[in-house]
Amino acid sequence: MALRLLVWGIFGAFAAGAAPVLAQARVDVRPDAGTLLESPSPLPLLPPRSSPPLELRQPQAAVPAAGTVLTTPAAFSFTGNTVFSGELLAALLASRLNQATDLAGLTEAANTISAYYRQKGYLLTQAYLPQQVFPAQGGTITIAVLEARVGRVTVRVEGAGISQAFAEDLVVGQLRPGDAVTEYALDKPVLLLRDLAGYEAGATVQPGERPGQADVLVTVQAKGPRFDGSVSVDNHGARAAGAARAVLNGNVNNLLGRGDVLALSVQQSDQAGSELYRLGYTLPVGAYGTRVALSAARLDYALGKQFEALGASGRADIVGLSVSHPLLRGRTTNLYGFVSAEQKTLVDEIRTPVLKSERDILALRVGLAGNFTDSLAGGSGLNSYTANATFGRLTLNAADQLLDDGLGGLRTAGGFSKLNLEYQRGQYLDSAVSFHFAAQAQLASKNLSSAEKMVLGGPSGVRGYPVGEGVGDAGFLLNLESRYQFPQAPWGEPLNLLAFYDFGRVHFNQNGATVPGNANTLSLGSFGVGATLGRPGKFLVKTYLAWRTTPAQPSTGDPDRAPRAWLSAQTWF
Repeated sequence: MALRLLVWGIFGAFAAGAAPVLAQARVDVRPDAGTLLESPSPLPLLPPRSSPPLELRQPQAAVPAAGTVLTTPAAFSFTGNTVFSGELLAALLASRLNQATDLAGLTEAANTISAYYRQKGYLLTQAYLPQQVFPAQGGTITIAVLEARVGRVTVRVEGAGISQAFAEDLVVGQLRPGDAVTEYALDKPVLLLRDLAGYEAGATVQPGERPGQADVLVTVQAKGPRFDGSVSVDNHGARAAGAARAVLNGNVNNLLGRGDVLALSVQQSDQAGSELYRLGYTLPVGAYGTRVALSAARLDYALGKQFEALGASGRADIVGLSVSHPLLRGRTTNLYGFVSAEQKTLVDEIRTPVLKSERDILALRVGLAGNFTDSLAGGSGLNSYTANATFGRLTLNAADQLLDDGLGGLRTAGGFSKLNLEYQRGQYLDSAVSFHFAAQAQLASKNLSSAEKMVLGGPSGVRGYPVGEGVGDAGFLLNLESRYQFPQAPWGEPLNLLAFYDFGRVHFNQNGATVPGNANTLSLGSFGVGATLGRPGKFLVKTYLAWRTTPAQPSTGDPDRAPRAWLSAQTWF
C-alpha cells in the first residue's frame, strides 16, 4: 500500500498537468489480460560502439630503396596468395604496367598489396619482393604474399569467478591454428566473451615460432558486481489497470562462472490488484556463443476507473524457452538467429454480470535480429532490425468457443501465424545533432487473440494516445525524432532535447469487420517535444509532451489530453 501511495503521489500531479479535452460520447474498450501484456516496447538498444582491446604488432611497410636500375614490368605474378586470386591482385597494379620504375617503385607496389589485405581485414598479411632478376624491359615481376596464420592460442584467466574450461572452449571454437589472421577472427571470441555477464576480455597478438605465424593470447578477467539491477517509476501503464507504476529489476550474474544470469522483475501499479512478476535464467552453452533462456511471468490485474462497477479482473501466466545463436559477431555488424516456444494462459473475469473467459496460446517463434553501422548521408549511422515469424494455436473454453464460432464471432480459435518486422536507424550528423527513425509492422494470417495483436498507443508508440489505444491484427507504426545533445553539461550527464512525429495504422480484424458497415481500420498520429537526461547504466529520465494529429479520440476510457504527458525515471545500481 505504501508503495502504491508513493507512486501515485509522484505522478498524480504530473498527470493532472495535461488538461483533458471534451470528448464525444463513446463506448470505452475494456482492457484484458492480452492487451495489458502487449503494450508496445522500444526497439532494442544498439550495442556500444567501443571496440574490444586488441594488441598486435602491425607489419611495417617495406621502405622503398634508393633509386636503382630501371625496369619496365609487363606483368605481375604472385606467390603465397590463397585468399585473393592473382588476377584480382594484378588488377590493383594495372597502372604500373609498362611504366619505367626502379626498386623503390616495385617496393611501393608490394606495399599496395599489403594495404589491400589490411583493408579487407587481414591485418598481419605482408607482401614483399622475393629474390629475383629484374629484366630491363617486358619482364614479369614476382611479389610474394605472406598471409598470416594463427599459431598457438592461449587463454589466461585472471581473477575468481571465471570458468577456465568454458573460456578456453569458446576461444578455441573461434580461433583455430592455421586459420587466417583477420580482424573479424580476432574480434569474435573477444566480443563473445565480453557479452557474458561478469566477463572482460582482450587479445594480444605476437609473432609465432615460424614466419607467417601469429600467436594469440586471450586474457579473461572478472568484471562487474555479482548483483545489479535498476529501479524505475513511470506513468506508462493502462489507466484502468494503474497508469503510475514502480518497477524493480534485479540480476544475479555469473552464478556458474559461465556468464549466466538469473533475472527477477517486479512491477506494481497504483491500482490495487495489478502486479507483474517476471523470472528468467539465461545460460551460455557450447563453444560458439549459443544461449538458452528459460522465463516465466505472472500478471494479475484489476480494473478501476470507469470499469470498477464491473468488478473486472484477470491474470496471465507465461512460460517460455528460447535459444539464440550469433551468426555474425563483429565490431560493426552483428546477426543473431533465435527460436522460442511460449505457453500463455489468459483468464479474464467480470463479477457484474458473472462472466469468465479462459484462453491458452501455444506459440513457436523463429527469427533474426541484427545491427550494423555505416557512413551514409555524410555522417555515422547505427541500424538495428528484427524479423520473426510466429506459429501458434489458440484454445478457448467451451463458452468462449461458442461465441467465437457464433454469429459475429471472430473465428480466432485454432492455428494462426503472424510476421513481425522492426527497423530503427540513428543518423548522427555530429556530436550534438542526430535524427532517428523507427518502423514496426505486423502481418497476420487470420483474426488474432488480443494477446497477439499489435498496439499503437503509448509512450513507445503514438505518444499522443494512451496505452492500449489502436489494437489490431495487422498494421504499421512509424516514429521520427530529431535530437540535440547539449555539449559539456555541467552536471556531467548528457541532456537531449527532441522533437518527434508518430503515425500508425491498424486493421482491427484481419478477416474484415464483424458487423457490415463498421470501420475496420484506424489511423493514429501525434507530434510533440521531449527531453532525456542521463544515460542507461547510471540514471535516465525521459519526458514527452504529445498532441494528437488525427481525429480519432481515445476509446480506452482515458481522457483526451492535449498535451498528453509521459514521464519515466530509472536508476541503476
